[in-house]
Formats: sequence, C-alpha cells, structure tokens
Amino acid sequence: MSKAKLKRLELKNPRYADRDLREHLSEFILYAKYAGIDLREFHKSISGAILAPGNEGPEMGYGGKLVLESDEKTIGKITRLIELYPVFSAWDVKFLEVKRSKPSIKTKPKEEKKMAAKKSAAKKPAKKAAAKKKVAKKKGKK
Repeated sequence: MSKAKLKRLELKNPRYADRDLREHLSEFILYAKYAGIDLREFHKSISGAILAPGNEGPEMGYGGKLVLESDEKTIGKITRLIELYPVFSAWDVKFLEVKRSKPSIKTKPKEEKKMAAKKSAAKKPAKKAAAKKKVAKKKGKK
C-alpha cells in the first residue's frame, strides 16, 4: 500500500454467514470492473482482512464483520461503488480512522549520560596520543 493515510473499514452483511463474507467481498471487485473502477489495492486488503465474530446462540456464525485497512483513495472508490449499485445496500460499511502510535524513544537516565560522556572523554586523549606517536614515527623515518 502507498504511504497515504490508512483507514479501517468494517464490512458487515447479515444475509451471509461469517465464513462466507470474504468470498462475497469479491462482488465489490467484479462490480468495480463493470464500472471501470480499479480496486487492486482493495483486493490486496481483502486477503489481510480479519473476521470479527458476531452473534452466538441459534444464529451462531452470523452477524460477524470483516475488518481491513485500506488507503483513503481506495475507500473513496468503494464509497462511489456503493452509491452506484443498489445491490450493496445490504452491506453495513463503516469507515474509521486508524491511529498509529509512534514508538517511544527511551532516554537514558542522567547518570548513564554522565558515565558515557566520561568514557568518551577518556578515550579522546588516548586516540590523540596514538596519532601523535604515528606522526612522530613518520618524521623520524624520513
């Protein structure tokens, strides 16, 4: 997927059993072909869709929803497709923002910073002394 802002898409259809929802999502792709809308990105999203279980009891296996993520451009195409074809009126479609948290950067405690500074300061004179010795040896050889 592109670096566009991602949105979460929840698709639900009470007419189909939960295990059949993913298969019936292919209808979106077929109708999109007829309408001349390119839904390649949506096809990739379908394969990564997660089935959230629904009702239990006598209607067990029904009422679940497919949750997937897609970019805003694809979401717009799906919305247009739903508006074009009344066959999709049975689908309950929700669009939600995806909130991604950035990984927190762990800071070193002050004591560790001080120790690291002392160690690097101690290494610098040793490096300078070694460099001076090399320069002195080169001058002595000439």
